[in-house]
Amino acid sequence: MLIFRKENEEKPCLEELSLKGLADEVKRRLEQLVYTAGGNETEEDDIALARLYRALYGCGLGNESDRIYVREYIREILEELPELDESVFDRIIPVGRPEALTDLDRFEILIYLFEKKYGADGLALLLDQFAKTAAGEETGGSELDSDGLRHAWKQYGRSLDFYEKLDILTQRIYEELYGFSVCDLLITERTAIDSVSAGCGGCQRAGNTADSRKQGYEVIYVMLRGKKIRLSFLGFPSENALECVVKKLGRSHPRVQLSRKNCFLVTSLQNNMRVVVTRPPASEGWAFYVRKFSTAPIGSIDELLTDHNSGLAVSLLRMLVKGGRNIVITGEQASGKTTLLKNLVGFIDPDCSIRVAEQAFELRLGELYPERNIHAMQEYGGGKLEDVISLFKKTDTDVTICGEINEPETADALIQIAQSGGRFTICTSHHRTTQKLVDYMRNALLKHSGFHDERVAERQVIDALHFDIHMEADRNGHRFISRITELADCGEDRFEAKNILELVNGSYCFCGKISREHSDQIRRNYSRWSSEDAAAVLVPEEGGESYVPLCSGTV
Repeated sequence: MLIFRKENEEKPCLEELSLKGLADEVKRRLEQLVYTAGGNETEEDDIALARLYRALYGCGLGNESDRIYVREYIREILEELPELDESVFDRIIPVGRPEALTDLDRFEILIYLFEKKYGADGLALLLDQFAKTAAGEETGGSELDSDGLRHAWKQYGRSLDFYEKLDILTQRIYEELYGFSVCDLLITERTAIDSVSAGCGGCQRAGNTADSRKQGYEVIYVMLRGKKIRLSFLGFPSENALECVVKKLGRSHPRVQLSRKNCFLVTSLQNNMRVVVTRPPASEGWAFYVRKFSTAPIGSIDELLTDHNSGLAVSLLRMLVKGGRNIVITGEQASGKTTLLKNLVGFIDPDCSIRVAEQAFELRLGELYPERNIHAMQEYGGGKLEDVISLFKKTDTDVTICGEINEPETADALIQIAQSGGRFTICTSHHRTTQKLVDYMRNALLKHSGFHDERVAERQVIDALHFDIHMEADRNGHRFISRITELADCGEDRFEAKNILELVNGSYCFCGKISREHSDQIRRNYSRWSSEDAAAVLVPEEGGESYVPLCSGTV
């Protein structure tokens, strides 16, 4: 680190060492450092200051290394202040007087203590402790208030030494100057939560101070293991503070700037998080949604599917992937679709080339499976998602993965590549039933591929989509596969949607046989099929067992 101090430099007065005074002093010194770049005695100094200049910009785009770099500079500047002693610390963040601490003080100190002890899982464990102190079981811990925070502080709060206080103060100054304000610790990739949102609730009539209800900028939600939790003790100090964070998050969009003309954007941060930002007049107020897609090791699929007889579900999933069947993972948001998809990639043969098409980089499969032949592309410039999918047909693609089917044009392109490009495809979708999935795909073909006959278009969908794996999550955030459904072509303009596996009373069980066509393909592509527990659902090679479809339709 480089700290330049002029001999006659004016020192800040002790009375000015409030949080704002310290932040202003830190900002002044950092700007002074950046402005001296190119005029130092050594090239190393100029390189270090050029790195600082880039980091001050990159930390607002979610770059974790830039965030750490800037924080270290701030910490060193604070250490250089001779006036900064224990008494000043206690005046700014009165750890020694717990009754004088604000909710934000308690929350950030508890996060610091839990992360110091448990690492990335610290915040999740802290929120679990909050939930245990939530008022009553009716909310199920879905709202964490100031009383729960104070109770958690009495249990886990403690006095801090000088360097721990310095860490807390460094974070507070960083989030005020260059971070995401009160949500900075929630948005960083270090914290193992699913998502963060702000501005989506409360009274949106800005400036109505007479209204005792929560203002829109005071509302913050997090999602932990699929469960939404309202942090009622935490909020932005003003609408302007929320507006600044929304604009900062929107800066990461590669082509469009958030403005009155473009009132909402979907983009991604450099730390692998999807961002949605909205603003007036299209939006009732300023708001953002940050969804995390962790690149940490995903662990075993057994950790995702924990219900009784989950081995049957895992065996069937492995058999479908190694058997080269086209798969659609359906379910609501935060039901576990992306997590399951990442696990299924582990079943793909190592020699297969995997091509990933996404609206914005979220899966990061190359980081999870660095030894695999994986190439990911996203929408950019004039290139749409359907163009990326079509491009893969001209490459050495074995497996095509599409992050999410949310546009008719994308659905059309996926149907085409599923029939002609590579060995098989995997994608996700938000449809609740298999019939709705088929209808959506059929209508996409009618609209964009020139089909005029619904029966012909529907047959194309059945030929392209083989199995629907439907994910669900209960109120407590427990995620599970509710069913695995096969789309089987029965000929004579008929198809059957058969549930092969279901979760019944908390236990997975087989409830149907896979059709002859798909059974033969699985045996042909997967040499070890007979060793699987799910081999019983395959129709024998000689003759076939009868079964009763659980739901059916006609083409």
